[in-house]
Amino acid sequence: MKIKYALGTAGLLFALVGCNLDIQMYDGVTAEDVTVRNLKELSQGTYRLLKNDNGLIDNGYSFWAYGGDDLSWGGTSTDPKYKDYDYGRSITSSSTEYTWELGYRTIGNCNKIIEMGAELGDAITADERVMVGENYYLRALCYFLLVNEFAQPYSNNPTQNPGLPLKLNSDPNDLPQSRSTVAEVYDQVVADLLDAIDYMTLTEGQTPKDACYATKEAAQALLARVYLYMENWDGAYEMADAVIKSGRFELLQGEDYDRYPQHVPEENSETIFAVRRVELMDDGGYSRPGGLYFRVDNQGWEELYASAPYLKLLELYLDDDGYPMDRRSNFITKRYVEDGGADMYPINSSIRRDYQEWTFVYDNLLSNTANYVYEQINVTRQADGSWVMSADDATQFTSATIQSEPYNLGTRYYVTTTGGTKYIGRIEPRVYDAATLRQKSADYLVYAINKFSYQEQYFHLNSPVISRLAEMYLIRAEVNAVKGNVQEALDDVNVLRRRAGIPEWTMTNMQTAEAGQPKDINKIVEEERMLELAWEGHRRFDIFRRRQTLDRRYPGGHTLTEGNRFWEVHYNDPAVCEYIPQAQYDAYPYELEQNP
Repeated sequence: MKIKYALGTAGLLFALVGCNLDIQMYDGVTAEDVTVRNLKELSQGTYRLLKNDNGLIDNGYSFWAYGGDDLSWGGTSTDPKYKDYDYGRSITSSSTEYTWELGYRTIGNCNKIIEMGAELGDAITADERVMVGENYYLRALCYFLLVNEFAQPYSNNPTQNPGLPLKLNSDPNDLPQSRSTVAEVYDQVVADLLDAIDYMTLTEGQTPKDACYATKEAAQALLARVYLYMENWDGAYEMADAVIKSGRFELLQGEDYDRYPQHVPEENSETIFAVRRVELMDDGGYSRPGGLYFRVDNQGWEELYASAPYLKLLELYLDDDGYPMDRRSNFITKRYVEDGGADMYPINSSIRRDYQEWTFVYDNLLSNTANYVYEQINVTRQADGSWVMSADDATQFTSATIQSEPYNLGTRYYVTTTGGTKYIGRIEPRVYDAATLRQKSADYLVYAINKFSYQEQYFHLNSPVISRLAEMYLIRAEVNAVKGNVQEALDDVNVLRRRAGIPEWTMTNMQTAEAGQPKDINKIVEEERMLELAWEGHRRFDIFRRRQTLDRRYPGGHTLTEGNRFWEVHYNDPAVCEYIPQAQYDAYPYELEQNP
């Protein structure tokens, strides 16, 4: 579909024509049946477009999630989503093509429903007002996701850099003649979310909808994130605080938290809004994002792994048996060699076995290449709790004993070569290399991610979470950190660390936590966001909105394809956003400024 149609109404408003209309979740109606009283069916159609196979959520997700430093691809791939990972970009990518097209088709549906709400005027019912509010929210969500993919970050000259064509009505012939600026798109997102909050504020007798649908709190949660990206600190705090204090949501605890992706959104007390997928109507196989992260019951490619930087941060806290204490480690299923090569692994990596083969793992830059690889040193635990390497390995290092130092209220392990180079690493049972288990590269290890699979115990069924309560605590913490309210920031961070089962921060212990030096409160919050929100589509944006540089000097297929070109990615690098898809660019009736 070309953009001049994707931005209009005909042929897109009811893009479900020809689909099975006997579904209960996110259905639509056909064009010939439309009247202003079809708001309910049309609104269901918006949700259906949002979650459409190969649409905005599916294809956009790869851009939002794959470009951070918490992720590692275990080799190379011909999948078009790989370009979202290695920053190589392709102007003809089918992934970005579908993201753009389905994003605008969803916006087109929202536009028509918003107009119908206005047409109803004073005759609109309370329930219809809520549905119009839902579509203000969904339009804002689409524009927010699209502008962050196809334009430079708000942190980089937003009043000058081009954003998106802002299509705000259903007239197919009334198309924007240029791209609005990033700032103008953000202003529209804010305006839509404020309207959404107004329209979805319930009257007496109305019952709030569950997390499968947009609600007032969902709009507040997204607006908190938008304000955070804009550095509107007071607005971000106000919105996040309102969601926390609404009383509608609670953080999952214990084993319920370990199995977060297995719960359906409407029964998950922490989920604020998720794009609902149902077992009877939605595919749970390889095509879902979970299939690239994880292999379950012989389903899945399992090519994307937790990265070395992420694991180094996560595994600073080990129990007496040498296993990670942080409950968030349950979202990673390590493929231990001693378990064998079968695909019938447990979903959560909580099994403790008497593994005999332990290693010290660190990442190393191969000589005369741009490629970082994993090195594994056999180690044996001593009676005093120390770890000692073999005599052969010890010849390369200054000590046969793995060294340790306090860091971030935990313990960091390292070795020092005879040449004086210090390598920070981790202790774990021996893990399969990706070539042996997944026919990828032997230089990488299989740290599978189960965070997006097994909803209702069905393969890779997953309802993508747009907002959840933990993010609200982290937004509130960040605002307090920026304003210098250190104790208040620590209080919110500690809510999540307490749930994770790891040491809590205090004003005292943060003074020596950075290898003996003071730990900056802003860094504490940033690292907690990385731990808590891993692979959910936040990390790359967290780096660039802070005007930081993405550091990708760690093992992963990105160096196999791009060499050292993207070892570091600056927040204002052209590669941080995608090209406008060439087919859409060529079809547009006016000249759009292409991204460099």
